[in-house]
Amino acid sequence: MEEGDVGAAMSARPAPVPRAQRAVTATWRLVVLLVVVAGIGMVLAHSLRVYFTQAEEIAAVKAEIAVEQDKIADLNDKLERWNDPAYVRSIARSRLGWVLPGEVGYRVLDADGKPLDGAAIELEAAEPPQLWWEKMWGSVQVADSPAEEEASEEPKASEPPRTIELTPDDEDD
Repeated sequence: MEEGDVGAAMSARPAPVPRAQRAVTATWRLVVLLVVVAGIGMVLAHSLRVYFTQAEEIAAVKAEIAVEQDKIADLNDKLERWNDPAYVRSIARSRLGWVLPGEVGYRVLDADGKPLDGAAIELEAAEPPQLWWEKMWGSVQVADSPAEEEASEEPKASEPPRTIELTPDDEDD
């Protein structure tokens, strides 16, 4: 071995790597980098999915809590009304049918003899209001066909007599 060969072999400068070998090394580094980035992306994607799912659940639970708090407020309001003597009296009147001393209570009965509640009493359906020209035309039609009156002097059997006849015995009183 020559001294020059040993010196060249021991020199600090390595021999240049062929171009094809450098391209393969860069490709493997790029593949490893892409696998690492994809792994990080999958971990973050899963974490973000869990985050958004939990955020939706929290919003739904908060909405349920608000509804329940409204129900609680309504129930507390109803409970507070029972502390008012006027409310207790009105409930005793409507539900139990109680009256105060000196008052007269009435019950409306249906055809079966059962008492009706105030909400169960049905009013006859009123006709819808007519327009002014319909009312006017109706009055013209009524005026064109007057009702025929009976000129009988004797009262009908179903009607009571309208005049009272006095007998001589009644005049003495």
